Amino acid sequence: MNGKVLERKASPRADILSNYAGATVMAVGAHPDDLELGCGGTLARLSRAGARVVMVVVSIPSRLRSRRAEAMEAAAILGCEIRFLTPNRCSRVEDLKTHQLVAMIDGLVKELRPAAMFSHCLPNLHLDHKLVYDACMASQRLSYFDIFCYSPTSCHAVNIPFFPHAYIDITETIDAKMKAIRVHSSQFDSRGLNTERYKEADAVVGQIVGVGYAEGMEIVRMKVN
Repeated sequence: MNGKVLERKASPRADILSNYAGATVMAVGAHPDDLELGCGGTLARLSRAGARVVMVVVSIPSRLRSRRAEAMEAAAILGCEIRFLTPNRCSRVEDLKTHQLVAMIDGLVKELRPAAMFSHCLPNLHLDHKLVYDACMASQRLSYFDIFCYSPTSCHAVNIPFFPHAYIDITETIDAKMKAIRVHSSQFDSRGLNTERYKEADAVVGQIVGVGYAEGMEIVRMKVN
């Protein structure tokens, strides 16, 4: 080499979320606020990375107008679109027959053709969250897309074992996540519930991988190119 030492330049670290730039990501939650709590920081990062992110709310159990308005505002904060499966009436996930819920999720998968889906996880305190999980998992048969499950969500602290396979650094989007959560005042402020614990929990998860804040995800399937 004529006595010269060639320096190897370090390659920039790949951002796996950028794989979805220009594609559609579909995120499904049983109720308004579930997606913000479970993966709001990740959804904001995906949006900032150039993905079209569609937040899907299955049901609005109460306070139809206020909770629908809160969900729309929160989605805008995260840079996402929003769809309501039952937009004009108060209902519970359990009010839908299994085949109806599966058909609704299937319909959106066929329309949106997502590159990835985020869903509730199976270990969950709430039965309706498990029903949404089952419907999302059934949609795998339609086409290939990556599937991730976010941590159990609840307005109250719950002790549910959850073992993530991946950790998403949301340090740059934690403020957007918290702002979106606080928009749901009908679920938190009016009931005297503290939202700061969600930020504290994400800080604990972040410590596991050496970042300020993180969200843990189960990987159901993911194609690595």
